[in-house]
Amino acid sequence: MGSTEEITKGHSVKKKMAMGEEEDSNSNSKSKPVSGETTPDPLEHGIDDELKPLSGTEAKSSGSDTESELDTCSKQSDEPQGIPVQGARARISSESSSENGKSPSSEQSKRQRTISGSSPVQNFLFPGVAASPPKFMSLEEVMKAAKGVSNMVLAHEIAVDKNFKLEKFDPPDNSIEKQVRDVMHKAFWDHLAQELSQDPPSYEQALVLLQEVRDNLLDITLPHHTRLRQEISETLDVDLIKQQAEHGVLDFSQYSQYVLSIMARLCAPVRDETIRNLMKESDVLSVFRGVMETLDLMRLDMANFTIQQIRPHIVAQSVTYEKKKFAEYLKTQNDGLELTRAWLLSHVKPEDLTVPDDLEIRGVVNSVISRAYMELLSWPDEKALPETVVLDGSRILELRDRLSQVCILGSVLLVTLTAVGPMITQPDAFKLKLKRNLCIILDPALSDSETMALMDNLAEQVIKEVEDHLSENEKPQLPQSAKNALKAQMLEIKNPEHRIRSLISKRSTEFIATLLSSTTARPVQMPPGLSTLQEELAHICGTLLRLVTHNRSVFGEYYVDILTDHIKTERQKKQREEKKEESPEENAVASTSSD
Repeated sequence: MGSTEEITKGHSVKKKMAMGEEEDSNSNSKSKPVSGETTPDPLEHGIDDELKPLSGTEAKSSGSDTESELDTCSKQSDEPQGIPVQGARARISSESSSENGKSPSSEQSKRQRTISGSSPVQNFLFPGVAASPPKFMSLEEVMKAAKGVSNMVLAHEIAVDKNFKLEKFDPPDNSIEKQVRDVMHKAFWDHLAQELSQDPPSYEQALVLLQEVRDNLLDITLPHHTRLRQEISETLDVDLIKQQAEHGVLDFSQYSQYVLSIMARLCAPVRDETIRNLMKESDVLSVFRGVMETLDLMRLDMANFTIQQIRPHIVAQSVTYEKKKFAEYLKTQNDGLELTRAWLLSHVKPEDLTVPDDLEIRGVVNSVISRAYMELLSWPDEKALPETVVLDGSRILELRDRLSQVCILGSVLLVTLTAVGPMITQPDAFKLKLKRNLCIILDPALSDSETMALMDNLAEQVIKEVEDHLSENEKPQLPQSAKNALKAQMLEIKNPEHRIRSLISKRSTEFIATLLSSTTARPVQMPPGLSTLQEELAHICGTLLRLVTHNRSVFGEYYVDILTDHIKTERQKKQREEKKEESPEENAVASTSSD
């Protein structure tokens, strides 16, 4: 059994983002200027109603002024930069934060997500309660569909995850499965020890063990190991060993050393030390127990080696294979696209239904699909994902939480620089140091709720960084009232409707949407106020673009068919209604003419 690491990496994406300091006209405030004046950008000039610099003697002692606009305060270069939308998101080495600057996440391993507590196979076969009558299926059909989806899941994981590998399955410590397994293993080895301790020894259980060892050794050999396979089969011939046991000349330890010598020739370097230790072991039972455990790991090593060898072929064929398996799955379902259809149609706008001809439908369809993909970045946990997105569900929800986290990071930086800007003598250096230390607390693997729970820690870290900066520059420390005010402003960011947070979120999603809908490889300019977050947004965009590209390659035909049929049907319905409205008038005109 194995599990996968949900690290999203894959083939490179050609799109690039130009991180310039020029302001994108599409990102500006859309409210009309008053009396011909230009409306100031909130991220450039701060928000006076909500964010005010801290007042006090410390503010008066500031050595230089700084702009509160996030883009200007955090810019790394005065010239536009073009950076590639990279593959996997860079993982920040997280230590935890509490009052000492650590976050609870350092004591736990990377969090593995589950979608609605079930596997992708279950979500495919049983996505929800269908509104239409169920389609009756035989057990054979269900099992065949499940196997097809399982193979599809495996192929998909290998294709989209460069670091995919099988891992040894260890049941939870207190689970019934672990208890049963431990009891069965103990019973086997106790029975073997009892047989070997008899006088004369009984080798019935030992022969079963040697046969299993022989089969496992043959499993981890490569196809070109013809002579070695023949040698193993001849040396570990169970019939021959049985004859030796019957004549009392069986040397069990001799076979254990032979097995270890073969394992040493076949194992990966990481297993060398384990095998050397087993060779020094004098107790035969301990040796064979270690042999069986190590052989299990070596079989896993061989499986992962095989996956890496065939991965280029799987990647090349994955789209075709997934299309085929999904088509087979749809044949077993009454409506296998129910959730997908609802997801897509929810993004059709009234103006999309007024397309005059079929040639323009393609552009409308592309826009609708892009909007649907963008919705995934705000998808609620309790809502079932569309059938065509289930396989990437954990990766999508991880991107969703990471985007929210990045927007919170940007909000904290902006609020801090707005509040204490007059006290900071080196805003660029302070901003970089503050961001680096906040990123240690904001583990990318944290969910949105876990990130919200760390807002107090973020506030404390901000105050600490400000005080350290003031001390280094020999300036008076913040009074307690200023600390309380700054912390209160930090905690207000927890509200999704917070003015700064919502503005940063809006610009971030608009930027990502522009990349998704772009049909060229032209650089896309970073929106004003977000250049500090360019690295984080680049990784999010790169990962999302790869997932979307693969998903659309596999399921794009279904999306186009669903939307095209809907638009044409609605257009025809509207045309029939218009004709009905015109008919009475035409009849009246005709009757008047006849009179």
